[in-house]
Amino acid sequence: MATLPRRPLLIFIAMLLALTLALMFDDVILYLIFERLLEWKVSWPLKTTVGALLTLFNFALALLIMRSLGRRPQTGAEGMVGETGIVERVGQQDYFIKAHGELWRARAAEKLALGEKVIVKRIAGLTLDVERWNLQTHGEKR
Repeated sequence: MATLPRRPLLIFIAMLLALTLALMFDDVILYLIFERLLEWKVSWPLKTTVGALLTLFNFALALLIMRSLGRRPQTGAEGMVGETGIVERVGQQDYFIKAHGELWRARAAEKLALGEKVIVKRIAGLTLDVERWNLQTHGEKR
């Protein structure tokens, strides 16, 4: 099994502790409502079963949160790197490509043709550095 780096592991443990404390607080509230106000008696096996199920739910929720923290950004400049676009206009020294439904100024080291598929390598200000997209280099995922 792969080990997590130290910082994400600490975040994971902190989230588990916070979620467990929140559930303990909920248990106290439920105890006060059911056993004190409504005078219902809840058996220990039921309490244990519900506690175990809620702990498993906490663990799954913390794992989902950690997984989402590890994903690359979907917005902003960082989200553009690795995305594909289509050359919409060819200028003298630059290009305009459509990526994420928007028109972006782009530059490339090689000559590109109108309608050609490109992949974003870097972003500098509002200009994208792109290269020609090809199946061998970038795969068929995009």
